[in-house]
Parts: sequence; structure tokens; C-alpha cells
Amino acid sequence: MPARAARPVSVRGGELLREECTIEKQTSEGRRSASWSTVMNEFLKWYNGYRHAHLVFRDPDGERVRTPMQNSHQPKYGDRYYARLKALEQQMVHEYDDLHIAMLTFTGSTRNANGGWRCPADHLRDVIDSWRPDRGRGVYHTLRDSLNDYEWEYALVVEKHNSGYGHVHCAVFVDGEVTESDFHTAIDAHLRECDIAHRDAHDYYHQDDEKHPISINAVDTDLDPNREDVEDITNVGSYIGEYIGAYGESLFQRSTEELAFRAAVWASGTQLVRFSTGANKMIDQQRPDSDTPDDEPEMVEKMGFDPEADDPSQTVDGAPVKPIEGQWSIEGVGRVDESGESLYDMHRSGVQYAEIEGAQHLDPPNRKSPYRPQNVNTKTAITDFYS
Repeated sequence: MPARAARPVSVRGGELLREECTIEKQTSEGRRSASWSTVMNEFLKWYNGYRHAHLVFRDPDGERVRTPMQNSHQPKYGDRYYARLKALEQQMVHEYDDLHIAMLTFTGSTRNANGGWRCPADHLRDVIDSWRPDRGRGVYHTLRDSLNDYEWEYALVVEKHNSGYGHVHCAVFVDGEVTESDFHTAIDAHLRECDIAHRDAHDYYHQDDEKHPISINAVDTDLDPNREDVEDITNVGSYIGEYIGAYGESLFQRSTEELAFRAAVWASGTQLVRFSTGANKMIDQQRPDSDTPDDEPEMVEKMGFDPEADDPSQTVDGAPVKPIEGQWSIEGVGRVDESGESLYDMHRSGVQYAEIEGAQHLDPPNRKSPYRPQNVNTKTAITDFYS
């Protein structure tokens, strides 16, 4: 994919990228984004470092304890998401009388106004920022208005397209029967706030139901999922988990497109899954006990994908980790090779970010007017922008 590989990850002035994903400019003291292929190589080197590293602690008795270093791109991290989704399912089934899930899909054109490929981090930010824009009312505010008479929570999931670019799924958990029309205004809000979102990929009147940006299902966990006539969702964890990605596979066994997507996510400090505040409270009610084994320290974990975060270091995987005060102490990072174990001090607490200078003229967004569709029986043409 040479045309995509050569694209800078971002050209939007003032945005932050991981420092190792930027290059010093020769003509000024500023920095610019590295190419997408360079960023992917940096991402894979970073990930490879985790495979042979562990954190070394002293427990309350002074004994040395080792625990693997983890990041959200590892296969076992998917187990955490699944466990949290199952906890949310159990609590919602208990508290909600008639649980339904609406899955909304938000995307944007991966081609710029010049016909070239977009810079992937800028493309992803455009799509994400419609949820809660800096100014005005976005998708979240519209959902809050349209679901005012319901109890509801949500989970946001960032997923890849086959092109390596990202898009967003929003799973809306509602207590009560809802229809697609209840979410039309949310799709319209995305089109209004996201310049690169085109109606042809968000046509909720399309003749083909599979092309609708909205799907709605009831949840009944008592049904046998193996029955042929079952249309309801019987396992929320599996249903939402399908949108999160190939967590069961080692990262190096995944497609080039997924590696490229995750590299852009990693460089820009975007996390893949975020639960609403209310959903997190439900999960905590269902799982009050620590997930940490008795022989490992309980860590402070910063999870969630937050489009509103001012400082990406508050949400990225490199955020500081520390054991519970007064019970455990951290000694450093251990690495094991043919010579045995080496212990390294932890010199910095988080990810270093750099602000890049603007070169937006290299990547003008491909904007279209967000016209309202008509509920007609004629088939709408779908472009190839979102393949």
C-alpha cells in the first residue's frame, strides 16, 4: 500500500503525537509527523518490548513478585473487555425490564479533496469529535434529547475498516423498545458535526437493511443461542466483542491493515473502548472484587477512550501505573534473555508527546452537504469511500 504508507499520520497543526512518531523540521524548531509506515514500525518495536518484559514489585512481606507488562493491543486484554461487558449485561438484565441494544455506526471519507488518502489520525479525530464537539451539540447531546424518556447507557468502540482507517460504533443500551427512527437525529448530528461524513454511508432509508447505520436488537439471555429462529441477542459480551477487534490473535499474526490502524491509534493516544459513567458504575456493582490475583499487586488502571480529554497522556496505554500505597513497592522493569534477568529503573512516568506544525493544505477534507435522505423505495448508490 505505498500511497497510504507514505502519508504522514497527521498534518493538523497543534495536534499531539507520540514523540517517537514525529520528526524535527530542518527549517524551524517545530516538528512534523512521520509517515504512516514509519509510525507502524515504531509501534511494532514498542509492542515487541512488552513481550519480554515484566514489572517487578516487593509485596508487603518484602518478597519479590513479577507480573507481565500489559497493553490493550495484547490478546489477553480482550478478556478484560469481555468480562466487563458480561458484568454490564448481568447488571442491566437485573435492573432493566426490557433491554434493547441499538448499534450506531459513524464513519467518514478516507479520501481527501484532492483524491488522495487522508492522514489517518486526522481522519479518526474528525470521526470521533462529532460525539462531543468542542463547540455546539454533538451526537451525545442529541441522544440525550431523543432518549429523554428512557434509562440508557452507552459504550463507544473504535474499529478498523479494511482500508486500515478507523470508524466508531456506539452501542446504546436502552430499557424499553426503541425503533430506528429514535436514532435518526443522532446520525444527522454526526453528519452535521463531521465534515467528512457523507450521507451515502449513513442512509437510514437504504433499501438494503445491512447498509443502515443503525441496527436494533432485543436482549434475552435466557434463550438458547443455538436455536435457528433466535433473533434476539443472547450474549452481550460476544455481540459487542465482535466490534472490538481480533483480540484472540497475537498482534504479529494480524493483517497489515489492522497493524496500520492500531499504529495510528497508538500514535494519537486514542483508546479503543469507552463506557459511559453509568455503565462503569453498573460494571463496578456487578464486579465489586478486584480482578487482581492474590499474588499480584492491585494496579491503578486508566481505561477508556475519551474524545474530550485535553491531555492524551491521561488516556493512553502508557499512563503511569502504581500499586496500592503502603502495601506494595515497585522496583522496576525486568527483562529476561539468555544471560538471565536484568532489572531497569523506571525513569519516566508516562508517554512523551510532541505538538506538530500545521500543513493542512496537504490533506484538505472531502466535504459534502449533509442533506436529509428521503424515505423512498429507490436504491441509493453507495460510493467506495468507505471500503
